[in-house]
Amino acid sequence: MMIHLTVKTTALNGTLLYTGDEHARGHFLHLYLEDGRPTAQLGCSTSRDILTATVNHSISRDALVPITVSYMLPSDSPEGYCLLEMTADENSPVRRGLFLPHRLTQVTFGPIFLGNVPDHIKIHPSSGWIYGFRGCIREFQVNNKELFIIDEALGGRNIENCNVPVCDYHPCRNGGTCTSDTENWFCECSALYSGKLCQLSTCEENPCGNGATCFPKSSQDTVCLCPYGRTGILCNDVINITYPNFSGTDSFGYTSFLAYSAIPNISLYYEFQLKFQLANHNSSLQDNLIFFTGQKGQGLNGDDFLVLGLRHGHLVYSYNLGSGTATIISELLDLTRHIHVVSLGRFLQDGWMKVDNHENKTITSPGTLVGLNVFSQFYVGGYIEYIPELLPNGSNFKNGFQGCIFDIRVRTGRDQPFKAPGIPEGHPNAGRSVGQCDESPCRFIKCGNGGTCVESGSTVYCHCPAGWKGAFCMETVSVCDPEHKPPHRCRQGSTCAPLPDGYTCHCPLGTTGIYCEQALTISDASFSSNKSSWMSFDSFSIRRHVHIQLQFQALSANGILFYTAQHLSPRSGDFLSISLVNWYVQLRYNLGDRTVILQTFQNVHSTSGTWYLIKAGRVGNEGYLDLNGINITREASSGMTALDTRTDFYVGGVSSLNLVNPMAIKNEPISFTGCIREVLVNGRELKLTEKGAKGGANVGDCDGTPCGYTVCKNNGECKIEPSGFYCLCPKHWMGKTCEQSAYCSHSKCLHGGICIPTPALLSYTCACRLGWSGLRCEKKISFFTAKFTGNSYLKYTDSSYKRRDLRFTRISFNFTTDHEDGLLVWLGKAENEDNDFLAAGLASGLLKVMVNLGESIAVPLVPQSKSLCCKKWHFVTIAQNKTLIKVYLDEELVLFEDLDPQRKYTALNYGGTCYFGGFGLNRRVNTVTAGLFNQELVGKIKDVVLFQDSKKILLIKAEGYNVYSGDKD
Repeated sequence: MMIHLTVKTTALNGTLLYTGDEHARGHFLHLYLEDGRPTAQLGCSTSRDILTATVNHSISRDALVPITVSYMLPSDSPEGYCLLEMTADENSPVRRGLFLPHRLTQVTFGPIFLGNVPDHIKIHPSSGWIYGFRGCIREFQVNNKELFIIDEALGGRNIENCNVPVCDYHPCRNGGTCTSDTENWFCECSALYSGKLCQLSTCEENPCGNGATCFPKSSQDTVCLCPYGRTGILCNDVINITYPNFSGTDSFGYTSFLAYSAIPNISLYYEFQLKFQLANHNSSLQDNLIFFTGQKGQGLNGDDFLVLGLRHGHLVYSYNLGSGTATIISELLDLTRHIHVVSLGRFLQDGWMKVDNHENKTITSPGTLVGLNVFSQFYVGGYIEYIPELLPNGSNFKNGFQGCIFDIRVRTGRDQPFKAPGIPEGHPNAGRSVGQCDESPCRFIKCGNGGTCVESGSTVYCHCPAGWKGAFCMETVSVCDPEHKPPHRCRQGSTCAPLPDGYTCHCPLGTTGIYCEQALTISDASFSSNKSSWMSFDSFSIRRHVHIQLQFQALSANGILFYTAQHLSPRSGDFLSISLVNWYVQLRYNLGDRTVILQTFQNVHSTSGTWYLIKAGRVGNEGYLDLNGINITREASSGMTALDTRTDFYVGGVSSLNLVNPMAIKNEPISFTGCIREVLVNGRELKLTEKGAKGGANVGDCDGTPCGYTVCKNNGECKIEPSGFYCLCPKHWMGKTCEQSAYCSHSKCLHGGICIPTPALLSYTCACRLGWSGLRCEKKISFFTAKFTGNSYLKYTDSSYKRRDLRFTRISFNFTTDHEDGLLVWLGKAENEDNDFLAAGLASGLLKVMVNLGESIAVPLVPQSKSLCCKKWHFVTIAQNKTLIKVYLDEELVLFEDLDPQRKYTALNYGGTCYFGGFGLNRRVNTVTAGLFNQELVGKIKDVVLFQDSKKILLIKAEGYNVYSGDKD
C-alpha cells in the first residue's frame, strides 16, 4: 500500500492521516507531524508490534512538502514481514521492518481520515496522540490513484480553501504593508516609497487627478498612469473609448488593463467571441495576456482559471477546472491580416477554439471535475497588479497585450444571445492606461527644451533631457538633485534641502556641521524648528493607559514635544500629542470619536537654564496634564476608551510634518526649538542619544558638551576634561559614571548572585540565582516547594507550548502566605498591556483572578469572601474553556464566569511564559500589572500542574532569584 500527499503547515504538530481496522484491535496507520518532523506509526498485528518511522526533515511553514508512505502488513507477505517506509521532500527514505512468527488473515481497514479523527471513531490506544492538523493537504493519492479531497470525501468539518493569500508571500518592500481580500491585494506604502511593491521613491506631492496612479519616473518627476476614460499629463482630460488600445507592460512595470465584473453562470458552459489588432509583429507576439479570470493571486497548481494569450505568434487558450490544465494552441498567426477573429468555448470538460480561417481545435480537460469555479473579475489586456509569478500555474503570461481588443462577446448558454461583458453591458469596473485605437495622446502634448513625448495607452508624459525636469520639461534641475553639476556636498546619510541661495544639509543622528561631516555625542537633545528636528523610537502598546514624563527648555513659543498616531497621515485615526502652543503646553488625544484638549494654566518662559517638568497622560478617556506640579484633569465621559497607535513615538518633531493630523496641533505643525531630556513613557525611558533613538535628523546637544542630565548616575557631578568628561562621584559610589556601588566593588556573591547595596548598613546583600542560597549564595539547594521572600520570582518556560490547544488552558497549584497581598502566578509574556494573560494573586486576603484573551479585556474576578491569610495551605485550580472561566478553591467551585458570550477571542496566547511570585528583581509587580496586583509574593508555592499534564512542574528547573526551599519549614 502506498499513500502520497503534499502538506503545508501553520503549526508544528498535528495528525495528517489516520486509518485502522474498524474495531481498533491492532492494525492502523497514523501519519502525523511532531515538532515539524513527519512521523508514521504502523500497527502490524493484534499484539503491540508497532513500527515507527521519523524523517529527519522539519517541514517549513512556508512551503508545500510532498510526503510518501509505503507499508506492507504480514497478511500481504508470505514470510509474515511487516514493513514501513516513508520519505519527505525527496529526501532519502526511512525504512523500518519486523518479522512476525505467523501470517495474519486478511486485514480490512476502515475510512481514511485527514487532518483529525472524529470523536465517535474508536482509535487504537497505541496509535499516538491524535491532534487536529492546521495547514493544507493536497495532491492526495492512494496506490497511485489520485483522490479529489473535496469532491470524493464522504464527510468533513471546518474545511476551507487551501490557497495562500498573496500577502503571505510578503511582496511589499521598504516597510510597505500588504492588504488583501478574496479578490484583490495591494501594498500600502510608507511616506517615502511608492510603486506596486513600494520599490521606488514616492510621489511626495501627488499631482494626478481622477484617481490616477502617481508614479515617480525619476528622482525629480512623476508620471500619472491614467484610469479608464481619462488621458493627459495629469489625467484631467476625458477620452471616449470605443476600440480599446492596450500598451502592454510599461517601463514602470504596470500593464494597461480593463476589469469587468465577474461573468455569472460561467461554470458549465461559455462561449467567447472577440477581435484583436496587433500593435506590431515583434514584441506583441512574445508572451502577452489577452484576457483572464480565475482564482488569481496564488501561484499554485489546481486553481480554477480561464485564460487567453499570445505566445510566440500562436494563440494559447487554457482552462483548469481544478484537476489539471487543458490547453489549445492555434496555428501560427497570419501577420498579413490587419484584424484577427477568435471564437472559443467550453462545455463541461470539452473545450474548443477557432482562430481566423484556421480549423477548429478541441481538447478535453484531465481528471473528473466539470465545473469552472471562478468569482474574480474578468480582466482584459492586463492585470490590476500584474505579477505573473503569483497567477495560477498555466495562466501566467509575462506581459500585457499590445494592440487593440474589441467586440468582446460572451454567452453562458447555447440558446442565449452573445453580450458584451460588464454591468451595465460593455462597461468596465476599472482600467488603467487604456487609449482609443489608432489615436495618439501625444498629438496634444508639446514638450519643451528638447523633451520627447512618450505615450502608453492613455498615459502620456514628457521625457526630459539633462538639466530639465517637470511635466513639460520647463523646470531646471535643483541643486539637490543627483543630476545637478556640481553635486551637493551633504555627506552620505544626510538629506540635501534646497534654499533660495543654495542648499542646507539635514543631518542624521550623531552628526553635525554644515555638511553633516562632524561626529556628535548627544547627552541632552537639542531641537530646532528651522531645521525640522525630530527623533523617533520604537513604540509599544498604550491602548488602555499612558503616562508620559519629560523635561524641556523652550526657546520658541510653538513646537511638537511628543507625537504618536494610528497612521502617519493627516487622516491618522487615533493620535496623542504634547506640544507647546503660544508658550502654553497642550495635551491632545483622539480615541476615534472626538479630540480631547487640555492646556496648562501657566505659560513657560525662554529664560536660559529653566527646565520644566511635564507629566501627562490618560487612563481610558480621562486625561491629565501637569506642569511643574500644577495639574489639569479632564474627567472621563461616555465614549471610546482605547488608543490605537502604530507609528513610532516621535520626540521634538515628526519626520514628515505634513503627515501630522491637523487636529493634533493648534497651529501649523513645526518642530520644537529647545532642549528635551528624561522622556519616560509608562515608566520606560526613551534614551535621547545618537545610539538610543531609532531615527532622527538635525538633533544637536543642548550645551555642546558630553555632560548631560543622566550621564553621571546617583547624583554624580559631571566635569569636562580635554579627553571628554569624568564623573565626580558621591560617597559610596564609584565607576566611570558612578554606576557602581562601593559596597559591591568587592562583593563575594557566588554562582551568579547579584550584589544589592544596603547603604544604611554600609554593606550589601546577595540576590541568589535559583538553586543557591546562603549569605554569599554558596549553598547549593534543591526543593519541590518554592519559598518566596518578597524580592523573589520564578520564570518558567513551557516547553510544550507549541503543542497546546490554547482554547483550553488549565493550571493548578498549592500555596500558603501570611500576607494579604501578593502575586501568585502570571501566565503570559508580561511585556505590554495587550499581551494575553491568566493571573492569580491575593488582594486584601481574597483570591483575585484576572484573564485577558485579547484587546486587554481583563475583568477582576474575586470569587469568595473568606480571607486566605495566613499560613494555611490552599489548593487552586483555574480552567479556561474558550471564554468560560472556572475557579476551584480547595476543590470547591467558587467561580463560573463567561467572559465574552460573543466568543470574539477564545485562545490564551500566553507565549509559553509563566511567572510565579513576581517578575524580576527590578520589575515591580504593581508597575508591570498596571495596578492589577500590588506586590510580590511572600509565601510558598508547590504542586504546579499545567493543562492536563501528568507530571508536576519542577520549579527548581526554572529561572529566578531569591527563591529558597520551603520543603521543611
